[in-house]
Amino acid sequence: MEDLLQFILELGKDNEYIDIRLENFQNVVIKSINEEITKAFTYQKKGIGIRVLSNGAWGFACTQDLSRKNLSKTVDIARKMAQIESNRTKTPIQLAEIPISEDRVEVNCEIDFREISLEEKIQEILRWNKEIRVSDNIVRTIADYATISAKKYFWSSEGTKIEFIRPIVNVNLGAVAKGSSGVQAYYQPWGGTFPDVGGTGGHEILGNNGDLTETCHKVGEKAQNLANAKPAPNLQNTPIIFDPAYMALLVHEIVGHPSEADRVLGWEAAWAGSTWWKGKSADEGNPTKIGSKYVTVYNDPTIPNNFAYMLYDDEGTPCKRATLIKEGTLTERMHSRETAFLMDVEPNGAMRANTYEYHPIIRQINVFWGTGDWKAAEIIEETKSGVYLMGANIPSIDDQRFNWAISSQEGFLIENGELTDHLYSCTATATTPAFLQSIDALASDDQTLFWSGCGKGDPLQGGTVSNGGPTMRGIATLMGPRT
Repeated sequence: MEDLLQFILELGKDNEYIDIRLENFQNVVIKSINEEITKAFTYQKKGIGIRVLSNGAWGFACTQDLSRKNLSKTVDIARKMAQIESNRTKTPIQLAEIPISEDRVEVNCEIDFREISLEEKIQEILRWNKEIRVSDNIVRTIADYATISAKKYFWSSEGTKIEFIRPIVNVNLGAVAKGSSGVQAYYQPWGGTFPDVGGTGGHEILGNNGDLTETCHKVGEKAQNLANAKPAPNLQNTPIIFDPAYMALLVHEIVGHPSEADRVLGWEAAWAGSTWWKGKSADEGNPTKIGSKYVTVYNDPTIPNNFAYMLYDDEGTPCKRATLIKEGTLTERMHSRETAFLMDVEPNGAMRANTYEYHPIIRQINVFWGTGDWKAAEIIEETKSGVYLMGANIPSIDDQRFNWAISSQEGFLIENGELTDHLYSCTATATTPAFLQSIDALASDDQTLFWSGCGKGDPLQGGTVSNGGPTMRGIATLMGPRT
């Protein structure tokens, strides 16, 4: 394998820069409804992505044919693409310097799903469906399972050589129940409140050391309770307390994406939008205040077990914790080597490609809210009236991330510091600047990261991400189902 990578570097040595991602993926997908398997398959793909910087412009090509003859052709295609692109590039691309790394990173599994047969996995998934059905009021159960076993080599003409072996497991559990409020559904992990259904590692990160029985019961009970809940009222500019699972989607949408340097520069505007932040971050000088003192947000790919764990990005840049906002003040963006050079800052390891078929782009990875000094129960007790939202459901965000509306999985009215009516169909909405300024309470909950999932780019690249934060209170408008 090393001979093949070295062969490609030799082919591209006359360019300003070349890097290679050789990747091998083995995937398992199993889907089920009501104790019936609706889909079960395994698939594998292996290929190489080659990125060339020539004449101040990028060229990229990929292939599954790893013969030397075809690799020579692929390098030539990437070089020609760069030459064509250079004709319309006004400012030649330059890359910020990074340390040269030689490393091997392997995530170990205590309960290795790669050693468990497909038949055993199917039987366990069927059992999950049974455990979700906590009563006759459950009319549908859902249990989906997926794993990715990925092995990646990254080599560059600068001398960086990295091998990354990464196992990922993801379980989606759901229940639909009937009750006095009609039919209601609850899903985990998308916005669910139990952060134990996946990440980087083996089955040991699922539930109770591989046992999801308790989580299955909770999913069924949540759906059953929602089916007897009340519809959410409409409340204008009311105190709303958000739980860590809701915070996952909130911080993803209103802080994570606006902190990506390509959005700040307007490079994404044509297909995904830009950002409402017009000020500068601290690493650019003259930092801009955009929120209250309770707004501190990080991006940290190096936290183990999360869905997007990595120590090097797809440019070979060592990953590190980036403080995006500190006590309401912009401090740092997420960068590629190219954007870091343009903004005269250090790269922080935020470039990713979904697989070898794609050119890497700036992606949020593990964006989460910093903690405060309140206890979650204290925030509820000191709220005279308002709403407590749990879990996230569906986001609606404008192109600049200025106006947002995000529904929750469930909610509770707060009256005189106590949780009262259980609510369904709750949607919080606000403008981001006003909302960030309104935040006045932040708990010291553990920094649990929930899976959010993310799509970005053209062509669209799906990506694993983790997000989260502590229990938090701010001012927003609540919309119910009759809005």
